[in-house]
Amino acid sequence: MATTSYPEAALAAEPSGASNIGLYLATACGILLAAALWFAGKPQLLRVALPAAAALIGWILYSTKPISYVTYSLWVWFLTPFVRRIIDWHFGFEEPSLVLLAPFLVSGISVITLLPSAHQKKDRIPTAFMLCGIAVLYGFVVGMLVHPSAEMLFGLLNWLCPMLFGLHLYLHWPQYQRYQSTISRNFVWALLVLGLYGIYQFFLPPIWDRYWLENVSANSFGTPESLQVRVWSTMNSPGPFANTMMAGLLLLLVVRVPLKLPSACFGYVSFLLSVVRTAWLSWIIGFVLILKSANPRIIIRLVLSMLLLLACLAPFAHDPRLATVIGDRFNTFSDLGHDESYGARLDLYRVMAQDALDHPFGYGLRTLDTTHGKIDSGLLSLVFSLGWLGSALFLAGILFIFWGGAMTKTDPFFLAAKAITIAILAQSLSGPIFVNVTAALFWIFAGMYLAGSRYHQTLGPAGAAVHS
Repeated sequence: MATTSYPEAALAAEPSGASNIGLYLATACGILLAAALWFAGKPQLLRVALPAAAALIGWILYSTKPISYVTYSLWVWFLTPFVRRIIDWHFGFEEPSLVLLAPFLVSGISVITLLPSAHQKKDRIPTAFMLCGIAVLYGFVVGMLVHPSAEMLFGLLNWLCPMLFGLHLYLHWPQYQRYQSTISRNFVWALLVLGLYGIYQFFLPPIWDRYWLENVSANSFGTPESLQVRVWSTMNSPGPFANTMMAGLLLLLVVRVPLKLPSACFGYVSFLLSVVRTAWLSWIIGFVLILKSANPRIIIRLVLSMLLLLACLAPFAHDPRLATVIGDRFNTFSDLGHDESYGARLDLYRVMAQDALDHPFGYGLRTLDTTHGKIDSGLLSLVFSLGWLGSALFLAGILFIFWGGAMTKTDPFFLAAKAITIAILAQSLSGPIFVNVTAALFWIFAGMYLAGSRYHQTLGPAGAAVHS
């Protein structure tokens, strides 16, 4: 199956000046419309207008400034839940909130990449994306036959849009170097901005965060008081935030970027304050994979980075308010038999195994809640959403991501992208990883890993030399 990519000229030099008028106009109109609806007291219209405006700006960027489109997409993923909380605090809590559609719509714009065009270079969709996409469409069809609803349409966006964005990144593999630079730079800024806000949230939770925590049914997030919250920063929950930090911190080990030191300090502290053990373990897995695959020059850089980091984190470690929260969570690793969340997850697996056998076609792409409770497992979410056949296709697609990839030790980003992809996969037993922010992270780095593999296979040693 063939598809298309941007013309090389469009990526080589993003337009400026008069060609940016449409972008500026759309952005100004979006801001003015949001402000007018805010001051007019029209929350329902505001919750619809924001994702619509975000999608319009995303489409203009996709068409005129492809690199900026990637930056914009990342920050829409990072900040949309924060915007939602501000609106809910001012106008009243609403669940579900249409504001949260914004990142899916913006990432979903990349489906345009698949449209045929006689004027653009054609490329094949990787088998991994083909199999996973077919599995998701299968789950959508089953869901619409069994339980047709708008919820199923949102489920399709939730599963498919992050995947489409990752495919978009792969299909532009000739621009791999520009994309890796853009992604690295934005994740470093995310460590700084989201990390700072997360630390502030821990010590002095803002009123909109306290209001949201009082209304959302999530006792595991802590209580809306100083030093009592599990940090989730601008995200919707600690898990996605911790995974975002995990990915950024692994990237930070190998890339050369400005603001590396402050980003590392604030990133690691907020990462630990999220108290998400699976993300901590994922970071360890990713670090070991990078260390195992890197050449001596990158290994030296890793060791120096870790020594410098330990020196910077020492003052935070001596703060008893931080040490107590983090230390208590670390202690649960040695006492899993008495850990409530671990025991609850084991009980869930036992109960749901028979249910999965009784429903071989799955339930479709709807919210993963059953009579036994919320499905807090990546593997179970596959089976209940996609059925046994869809799950088999999806897992086969995941395996194809790593089938026959290029072997290079000279590209630090390539090594980090592979490590991050595997590190997220390692969480599949403990939580759903193929939906929401975590899915976006997974497919971004899976797409970049495949793009890097294609880039190095095509250019050979000459292309790899630029990274050494």
